[in-house]
Amino acid sequence: MRVAALEFRVADKYFAIEMSKVKHFFEVENIKKLDFLPPFVEGIVNYNNHVYPLISLKKAWNIDDGKKENTAVAIVFRDREYAIMIDEIIKIDELEKKENFLVEVFEENGKLIGNLNLDFLNDFKIPTFKNKTVKTEEKRYANKESYLVFNCNGELLAVESRLVKKIEDYEKDIVVLNKMVVNVTASEKIYKECEKKNILILENDDNKITAFPVGDIVDILLVDKDEVTVSYEGVFNRFFLYKSKEVKVFSSNYLNKVISKYGSVIKKEKIKKFDEKIEVLLLNICGEKFAIRMKNVVDINEYDEASLNFANNNPHVKGIITTREGATYILSFEKILKKKPKITEDSKIVVIKDENVLKAILVDMIEDIIYVKNDDILIADESDNIIGGMVIHGREMIPLINTLWPKGL
Repeated sequence: MRVAALEFRVADKYFAIEMSKVKHFFEVENIKKLDFLPPFVEGIVNYNNHVYPLISLKKAWNIDDGKKENTAVAIVFRDREYAIMIDEIIKIDELEKKENFLVEVFEENGKLIGNLNLDFLNDFKIPTFKNKTVKTEEKRYANKESYLVFNCNGELLAVESRLVKKIEDYEKDIVVLNKMVVNVTASEKIYKECEKKNILILENDDNKITAFPVGDIVDILLVDKDEVTVSYEGVFNRFFLYKSKEVKVFSSNYLNKVISKYGSVIKKEKIKKFDEKIEVLLLNICGEKFAIRMKNVVDINEYDEASLNFANNNPHVKGIITTREGATYILSFEKILKKKPKITEDSKIVVIKDENVLKAILVDMIEDIIYVKNDDILIADESDNIIGGMVIHGREMIPLINTLWPKGL
């Protein structure tokens, strides 16, 4: 049987692989090093927002020819996606595939070429990723509503995230959108005077924009509809609790009228809706940067609130902590990363929850909160690895913590 195949060279060895299993070939530039992976895995590589574990066949096969490979081929092997480093692409051609040998080979003009076999990878826990938009999460959000919560002179107020077009630091009473000047509406015309720390820019159903000053942005929350109390239609028509404090939600009908009265018509160009992005918390753990989705974070505690003198057979359990969600284990990554955490006054215990399983993670410090598109979060194929996926943020790749790891805890 003749098939289209890619022929390539690694050191002095020649291989081929069917083109139907080849996704890309590219020059290796941006590698995210992860020290806890097997030594033949150079790290995680990003090509056109697709991420792959980068495999050095020379290191795997103990070949030292003194030459460094710069080309990678992204392939599918056993329904998983890898990038393998090669020395040279020979050609793409139709080759005769021989299936009656002890091992699969290709034949070209009487010469036999080995069919690349990566079965040895099954002996290692190497994270691979689903390089496509994950649609399953949309179902999980079906019974939730997204709100942006902000402070206004001690009161917690909220608006539906779908109305939010942009947030800017407050500097003056005008903002520029799509090369048009928009005057900032005094907050007392909408509700009452607020501190001028940020500018909230909203759009209504008639494509009108208005901007008004608010205090600190507190959070962006996905709230179960069952936890929201619906009231009569007025300035506020919904209420919910956030950290035991009442949050008043502006009525969408009321905001539509306010925006129609004070707003300006803006050309519809490249203004992104705020709720198109996912909130991600960046953590420093044993000197390495990790990411976790904010929807999985239920609490952040000070390090000194934990009890670390706790006997347990699991090598990843550091102690226990009591939270508002209940008592749970504290996980430490030091056994996996082979590094010690750096405990300072910035160290925290981050409490997470997924599929009703409560855990806590010891972190050196919290670095930042970022917002990324759903397409830029790539989920790993397996759930028993510390890495649950990769977050692409600009040119940076950040490992996403698997909130179900370790299994059975």
